[in-house]
Amino acid sequence: MRFKYLSCIAVMVLTGFTACQDSDDVGENYTTFTGETISDFLENNAEYSDFTEALKTANAFSLLESYGAYTCFVPDNEAMEAYVREQGYGTFEHFLDSVEAVKEMVFYHLIDGESGGVGNYETAGFENGAIETKNMLGRYLYTSIAPDGAAWMINSTARIISGDHIKVNGVVHLVDKVLAGNTDLLADYIESEGHFKLYGEALHATGWRDSLMLLDDETYVQATTKPSNDPYSSTCYFPAAKKFRYTALLETDSVLALNGIHTLDDMREYAERYYPEGADLPDDDKRSSLSRFVGYHLLPVMLTSNQIVNTRDLVITQTWMDEDWRRENYRDGRFWLEQYLVPMADESIITVQAFQWGDQPAQKPVFNDERNCYDPKYTNMAEEEEDVVTLDMAHSNLDCQNGVIHALTGMLVYDKDKIGRIMRGKRFRMDFTTFFPELRNNDIISNKCYYIPEGYCKKLRYEESSNVFAKYVGDNMHSDYLHDFMEMWGMFDVSITVGPIPEGSYEVRIGYRVNTNHRGITQFYFDGVPCGIPIDMRLKGTDASIGWEQAYVYTQVNNPYIGSWGEGNPDDYYGYENDKSLHNRNFMKAPDSFGSKELLISGVTGGVKASARNDPYALRKVLGIFSWPEMATHEFRVVQMLDGSCHFDYIEFIPTNLLEDEDTH
Repeated sequence: MRFKYLSCIAVMVLTGFTACQDSDDVGENYTTFTGETISDFLENNAEYSDFTEALKTANAFSLLESYGAYTCFVPDNEAMEAYVREQGYGTFEHFLDSVEAVKEMVFYHLIDGESGGVGNYETAGFENGAIETKNMLGRYLYTSIAPDGAAWMINSTARIISGDHIKVNGVVHLVDKVLAGNTDLLADYIESEGHFKLYGEALHATGWRDSLMLLDDETYVQATTKPSNDPYSSTCYFPAAKKFRYTALLETDSVLALNGIHTLDDMREYAERYYPEGADLPDDDKRSSLSRFVGYHLLPVMLTSNQIVNTRDLVITQTWMDEDWRRENYRDGRFWLEQYLVPMADESIITVQAFQWGDQPAQKPVFNDERNCYDPKYTNMAEEEEDVVTLDMAHSNLDCQNGVIHALTGMLVYDKDKIGRIMRGKRFRMDFTTFFPELRNNDIISNKCYYIPEGYCKKLRYEESSNVFAKYVGDNMHSDYLHDFMEMWGMFDVSITVGPIPEGSYEVRIGYRVNTNHRGITQFYFDGVPCGIPIDMRLKGTDASIGWEQAYVYTQVNNPYIGSWGEGNPDDYYGYENDKSLHNRNFMKAPDSFGSKELLISGVTGGVKASARNDPYALRKVLGIFSWPEMATHEFRVVQMLDGSCHFDYIEFIPTNLLEDEDTH
């Protein structure tokens, strides 16, 4: 029997960001530790007896009696009574009679960190945005600083009045209001929320409303038989479901009005400026001006505000690097890195960077901006805030059953010329998971390993003879961009739709990781063109056929300082000549803009070499130079020639006119 599965090794590191204020400054938060379980704590404090009874009614109390790593938000009796009245139950006893409603309320307050391998969530790890692990109802909980700056808020409605009660099986945060999630579907929520009424009309007119009403793929059936020849089958899973989730990046009615858009006719007229070719088509034609304008604001993936840009401060994915040092060394006016969002409108793309706004507690995304956030003069964009498009956090992270709304501070449009200038003027690196919204929507980008069944991802296609499946790698132990990657096993023929990419001439590369034990030999194709001879992914960079050499100077981050490794060629101090030699053989070292834990551990694959550029197992393969006349998607095809695994992490495009002066980032 032959299987058709792809491996997605998804290792989203869930390290929390430091809170913007010291814990002493945030309400009455404090940290304690006793031998109590969470259940003991609840039973020992009578003011939480209503929530305790609800837990027992939902058969959830026993969870909090046992070993685990739960984060539990606990409302007091006064908050519970207010919730019961608001929900129309009259008395608490009547509420307990509605067992399903009790279960929904209870599990909305619980995060199971043990099953996800992430532990507890304490306030020191909170940031403006979502807690990375969903609650036990599969919904995100959102954290933000209270308006008075003295406490953390959950979902902008409940205040943590006393946090970080550490127990042997988790942590308790006491809140002043019962938490509840919006159960609307996204299209309904856009209409009813109150700030996006014009978009509600536009969704009806264009037919995009129907696309936002999907919830679950009822035809998907989770497989139970794992591939017999998968060496990691004991730790790999099939997705439990196939859920549809969305993000709406919308201008509020007030922002539209500031741009002269008061009616649907105004919006249509505005859209025709940017999509003139669709001006004469009916609104519900996906090629029409209005449809393309609206579709550009919709993403087929659910992203909370802190998931939109995932670069962890500039291009560095190492959280252990000294901030001042990386700001000094990883800003480059020509090759800065962004991330990319692929909207539901055809053949369009959104570029996004992260900016720090004054002394605000977190970075915010900036969309389609031609300025480089790594340029020191744009380090703090507060003075220029009016002429960039970012999130209006007061009306963002509006969560509902199948998506989230984020309000924008300005107009988001697909300006073809502007996007072309942004993307054709630099190298851009795209994580392969960018093209597979199904992975994040179904929590496959997590710290577990999943098989990806045939047909599960729209932009991932398996040929009939494919045999593709999965494994899990661990917590950023290796040099993987954004801490996740995809892997195929066996004999396979797989195609991935990448892009869209603006017109132009580009050198195209992919990033991959060597494994001397179980990789195979793979032939790559791009738009049907074979990319040189097949590549043997068992060959370490130091193999004579590749020619990787350790640079004499490498980035050391302990102080930080630039340290001499001493194993390299002193006549090629920074390894630039070796870079040329590798490139002549269609290989490149990995960038120095990200790294891994193993590169800091003495005795493990080289010790304290810091960045992926110093890792001979992390390489880039040059696929070739390709040109195309218009913005379009492209086909990256992977065909296995010798049984084994194939790893791919990211794909790069660099305009050919920039090759001569490219940096090492």
